[in-house]
Amino acid sequence: MRVGVRVVATFLLVVLVMMTGCSASGRPARHHPRADAGTPAAADPWSQAAAGNALITDPTTQLSAAELTFLHQVANRTWNFLSGPDLDPGTSLPMDSVAVSGQSGSTVNLNQTTAATAYTNPTLIGNYLTSIVAAKDIGVATAAQAQTAAQAELTELTKLATYQGFLFRWYDTRTGQAIDGPRGNPVTNGYVSTVDNGWYAQGLLVARQAFPPLAAGFNKLLTAMQWQFLYDSKDNVLYNGYQMGKGYSNSTYDNAYSGPRIADYLAIGSGKVPGALWWGLSRTPPADHNQRQVPQGNQVSYTDPQDHKKYAVYEGHYVYDHIKFVPTFNGSMYQALAPELVVPEQTMAPNSLGLNDRNTALAQGAYGSYGAKSTVWGWAPATSPQGRYVNYGAPDLGTDTGAISDEVVSPYAEFLALPVIPTQADANIGALRTNFPKSYTQYGFLDSIDTKTGQIANRFMAISQLAILMAIDDAVDHDQLQTYLAGGPEGKVLNQYLGIEQYSIQGLAS
Repeated sequence: MRVGVRVVATFLLVVLVMMTGCSASGRPARHHPRADAGTPAAADPWSQAAAGNALITDPTTQLSAAELTFLHQVANRTWNFLSGPDLDPGTSLPMDSVAVSGQSGSTVNLNQTTAATAYTNPTLIGNYLTSIVAAKDIGVATAAQAQTAAQAELTELTKLATYQGFLFRWYDTRTGQAIDGPRGNPVTNGYVSTVDNGWYAQGLLVARQAFPPLAAGFNKLLTAMQWQFLYDSKDNVLYNGYQMGKGYSNSTYDNAYSGPRIADYLAIGSGKVPGALWWGLSRTPPADHNQRQVPQGNQVSYTDPQDHKKYAVYEGHYVYDHIKFVPTFNGSMYQALAPELVVPEQTMAPNSLGLNDRNTALAQGAYGSYGAKSTVWGWAPATSPQGRYVNYGAPDLGTDTGAISDEVVSPYAEFLALPVIPTQADANIGALRTNFPKSYTQYGFLDSIDTKTGQIANRFMAISQLAILMAIDDAVDHDQLQTYLAGGPEGKVLNQYLGIEQYSIQGLAS
């Protein structure tokens, strides 16, 4: 039986605090009515920006010289963290996080790394590889420095234990040993996480394309990944993962618009899983499923470009502030926009995923104005100011009917919008820096801010910093980071699928 996934960004780090009805601060999570009925579209900048179907395919041209200069500064500070205190000096593996000692401010002191904090996972490893490339593109690392860093990572990757070519979920950064969880013990029967390996694979692919002298080594690791092993051919989806000694997970990743689509992309692109996998994914949950809105849309039939069979897809959508969009599970910017950092959805899928990326980012802005009534917007899983990792999201933009906290915004969520709505996103980042100056340090932005109390998280999360650097590369270098996948054989396969679909999200809802 196919079971819809009820976890989103949790695959990245520790087990999240979810669905308790309270925020990390102990206050009840807010829930706001939809704004589409109460805000006139003609007077609303968010819905007006979504009125047409034009997309921005070169964000760099939309930003001023001063704005680009500031983004270069953020990139430099962020890279100093990622290539410095966040990197285990013995293995060159990125660590999950580094805490601040004392109070936050423009200059912070970092806690010493201990055995309890020296762990990593495949998503961090893959995105670190991609961030090495981003650092080279932006110019905060020279080509020689970047290739040396990529070589060090490649050397370590050849030593890590794998199964069917996939990395296990957790590793000790001091030893490279697979472990049973964060701060865990060594294991022999590890867990293979499908989505984590999707992010790992994209890092291998980007590094392969960016560093020709190292291409053979990265390609060998890519080729070893047996994606067909994680494919549920009966339901035409990918399993969540595989536990050695126990078997496959009971759940499958069946939502097309979510962070795990990166694994779908790499599985299809590998040629080891049929492209028809794309038609096994739901655009929205079926109308009879419990969810926040009853999706509107139509049943559409598409002819698969590989097997030439017809597949029926329900092209459904939600509405917020007159903006039509395909939702994520919990209204998270990471789930919506992280894959777009490396996959050119704006150009490959202008009538579906690319348009939805733009509409989702605009809906987040509208939710900030009319739902959360916050001075800044951008919700995604982050460390709370109290030190807990929480699955933050914009409740009205997700399918989940449980309690979703929007008490905290995260800077990396704001940066994720830069490639798709650069003007609005840059203004949002400017407001963040003006209103919460202590969130911006010599290592870049701390992980989250409670906009009501002004409290700031005393931690740098690697996953957040990696996303910021990747987003800046797209913003300041004409979407350069997207060209690596697009220029490889995997991109050519994907382009056949993403370009033919049309979501039911054109124009505004009345």
